[in-house]
Amino acid sequence: MQLVSCFQTKQGSYKKRHTVCSQKAMMWHLTFTSPWPPSATANRPPAFLNSFFGQFIPVAEDTLIGTSIAKLSASDPDNDPLVFDIEGDEGRSFFYVNAYSGVVTVRRNLDRETKEAISVTFAVSDGTSTIPASVTIQVTDVNDNSPAFVGLPYQKELPEDTSVGTTVFTVRAIDPDQGTGGSVLFSLQPLSNFFRLDGARGHVTLAQTLDFENTEVHQLRINATDQDLRSPLSTITTLLISVLDVQDTEPTFLGLPYGTSIPENSPKGTAILTVRAKDQDKGNPRGIKFSIVSGNTNGVLAVDATSGLISVVGSLDRENPFYSAGFTLTVRATEIESNGALSSVFVDTTFTVVVEDVNDNSPTFNHSEYTVEVPEISQVGFALPLFIQVVDHDQADNAAFSLQLVGNNAKDFLVLPGAARGKADISFRVAMPLDFETVPSYDFMIYANETLGTHVGSARVRITLLNENDNRPIFKLPLYNTNIAENATIGTSIIRVQATDGDAGIFGKVTYHFTDDSDRFEMDSKTGVVSVTALLDHESTPRFTLTLLARDGGGAESTGRLRINVLDINDNIPRFQRDSYAGTVRENDHSHATIARIRATDEDSPPNNQITYQITTSEFSDYFSVEHTDGYGVVTLARELDYEIVPGGLIELTISASDGGQPPLSSSTSVFVEVFDENDNFPTFDHSSYLIAVPEDIMAGATVLYVNATDADASVEYGQHSVIHLLQGSSQFRINPRSGEISSTGLLDRELSSQYILIIRAVDGGVGLNQKTGIATVNITLLDVNDNAPEWKDEPYIVNVVENTPGGTDIFTVKASDPDLAENGTLSYSIEPDNPFYSIHSTLGRIRTTGAQLDREHADPTTRMAMNLIIISASDRGNPLQQAMRSATVTVMLRDVNDNEPSFIGLPYKTWVQEGIPANHSVFQVMAEDPDEGMNGEVQYSLHSVIPQPHFTLESKMGDVISLVQLDREMVATYW
Repeated sequence: MQLVSCFQTKQGSYKKRHTVCSQKAMMWHLTFTSPWPPSATANRPPAFLNSFFGQFIPVAEDTLIGTSIAKLSASDPDNDPLVFDIEGDEGRSFFYVNAYSGVVTVRRNLDRETKEAISVTFAVSDGTSTIPASVTIQVTDVNDNSPAFVGLPYQKELPEDTSVGTTVFTVRAIDPDQGTGGSVLFSLQPLSNFFRLDGARGHVTLAQTLDFENTEVHQLRINATDQDLRSPLSTITTLLISVLDVQDTEPTFLGLPYGTSIPENSPKGTAILTVRAKDQDKGNPRGIKFSIVSGNTNGVLAVDATSGLISVVGSLDRENPFYSAGFTLTVRATEIESNGALSSVFVDTTFTVVVEDVNDNSPTFNHSEYTVEVPEISQVGFALPLFIQVVDHDQADNAAFSLQLVGNNAKDFLVLPGAARGKADISFRVAMPLDFETVPSYDFMIYANETLGTHVGSARVRITLLNENDNRPIFKLPLYNTNIAENATIGTSIIRVQATDGDAGIFGKVTYHFTDDSDRFEMDSKTGVVSVTALLDHESTPRFTLTLLARDGGGAESTGRLRINVLDINDNIPRFQRDSYAGTVRENDHSHATIARIRATDEDSPPNNQITYQITTSEFSDYFSVEHTDGYGVVTLARELDYEIVPGGLIELTISASDGGQPPLSSSTSVFVEVFDENDNFPTFDHSSYLIAVPEDIMAGATVLYVNATDADASVEYGQHSVIHLLQGSSQFRINPRSGEISSTGLLDRELSSQYILIIRAVDGGVGLNQKTGIATVNITLLDVNDNAPEWKDEPYIVNVVENTPGGTDIFTVKASDPDLAENGTLSYSIEPDNPFYSIHSTLGRIRTTGAQLDREHADPTTRMAMNLIIISASDRGNPLQQAMRSATVTVMLRDVNDNEPSFIGLPYKTWVQEGIPANHSVFQVMAEDPDEGMNGEVQYSLHSVIPQPHFTLESKMGDVISLVQLDREMVATYW
């Protein structure tokens, strides 16, 4: 039963009252008017006050049975009790009116599509007079009917050549609902690639060409949906479209691709292969006739028109140019009409028939004999100027052959290639050095032997050598070595050189020469004697190396070498190669490493040119030593150096060199030693750890600390100037690598991280393992700022509370969180606005009842809302305080207690019935209500007694009073 709320206002002298009533999904305005003035006389009949009589009253067709749709109101000037009733079976079958309250309720289900308007006559009686009044109940439409397709089942046959865009079918559907609920649109579910559906008109059109051979049947699921905006209803059906075959597809060959081969000696009648084809139309396929369209050279092949068998009907020879490439056949398959005639529908296929070779040919040379002249000096690998070609007209392995030289000294030549197939150009190459004096000419045979067969081809080869000057003069020694004192006189003979030549005659006559003119020596061109032509000086040129040339009569030449050693006289002092030398050393080096290699030379011969070295002066001379090694004075480190004690990192050593003469001669030079700093000191921070505290709301980029590290190394490379600072541990901070300034990189939040432990490193200029690092830690603590407002946790808040719960009962605890510290994070709870039914602990957030009675059935909606909703606010105690951005709502679900008794509606009950009503007929309905919930509010009826006769029973759930016998007024006129 739905509640109806009304309010009344007074207007005019006749107490004209207006009542405005609201009901779910419905509102109407009833005007109640008292027709009698206050001075009217007694025994006046009652009168309806409702102004809607004679009008249409709208009632939705889905109104539930038992729903109140109106309340009748009437007055009686005599203030007699009034009883309401419905006259007529139709009105009573649909509606029920409480005889005493006048509340009109729905008695059975309404259906606008069955009955759109119901005329109801209401009556009111004061026991003496009965006044009727009529009203028309207009049953308003609700979208309660799904669209219904018309003309089912849907089936359609379409030829596969139907044009795209053709409307092939029209679907129809009806919906008895009104408005948008009765307006139907159609759609395909799912969409089809082949068909389109006009959503409004239901036209199904062809969107894509049909193909019987691919799809014979299309099933379209069509959805009809009404256009109700709130709850549209739909119905789905199937349209079955059968595709009819049309002769529109050409035949197709089966078993593609085709291709085969046949031996060239195949006799007539030999079957090659069979082609097969069929009509692709599935509905009524046609027969096929085969024919060769092209590629049948000289007609030596034929195809059976019916079976498709291709066979040999002529003679084949693969070596014939007509057949060497085989056949490229194009075969046609043509559909046959029903009358046996060829149709215009055909398909071609092209394939190759290869003619296979049979070994029936011998290798053949292009000449029977070949002659050639070649110089005897022809190099190994030289190709003789012969054009030799071998051809075997067979194919593949049948045409393979090998080549062989047969004859005396055949090993001196090589034939290439050694084997070939089909056709090959043959070249002769020199395999061994040729010598006219040993073998002046060659005469041998060349054979071509088949690899698989027994066929052989041959030719004769004659080669004549041409004599050449192929020997050169050769010196008896590759190197002549001799000595002469530097004071030798001009004209002194030194040595005689000699060369031989194997050639005879003019080719064997040898003359001698220097390759370059010499200003100290000359050589006799005929005898090869070498003599002095100028004064010698050991110090200027201690040794002469001359290149000798021997030339024969044919112009062939060879060379030799002559070394003349000039003996020394002791007359020179040692001389350093450089005015000064430079070397380097690293501090702390204890490896006796070589610092510099110095060298002094003495142009005299041993022992006068034997050099010794010595360090003569230096402040740091005891740190170094010098030794004579392999002609050099090697300066080495004697003990470790400390870079920090060497001024400017540079040391100058003076070193002397003395020769072995008596008395010895000497000279000196300077060695500048650059000392490199060793990275042997670690950067050190002034503190091993730093402890600082900063407020969490400092600006981004603010400086929080300066740190400093020092390095005792003296060089720029490793010392103080090379130190850079590094930071790790948090991206919230950065460090200036040079100044050591630590600053923030962004905004900080203590609630995300209250402490940062940073590792700072100072690294010097070393590289890799040589780099030194100093480490310290920075502990940064963030001081709290009240920058967070409380936030609610675990929402939504819903609690079940039994009505009538006594005061002081804890029912729920709300919880908010504030990540700030101390007072900044200490929360205070309150109920805002005040709620008379609940209180809250300001610190714990615990909600308890105040003692005001909780009544789920309370009539006042404002009071019920206060019982069901608690609005909570939260704030911290910081300065300034932060309050939660929004209030929290605790929804209280009051659980029912059976604390209400059922009460009858419309007492006292009184009704009239016509005698003759048969048994089991409802004559009256009692109604009671209980505001409790569920089982607590379900009412059951029972009948205690019927006076004077038990002629009635009471239906326990609906309260209908039902007759047990046919009523007879003459037997019993009144029942209690």
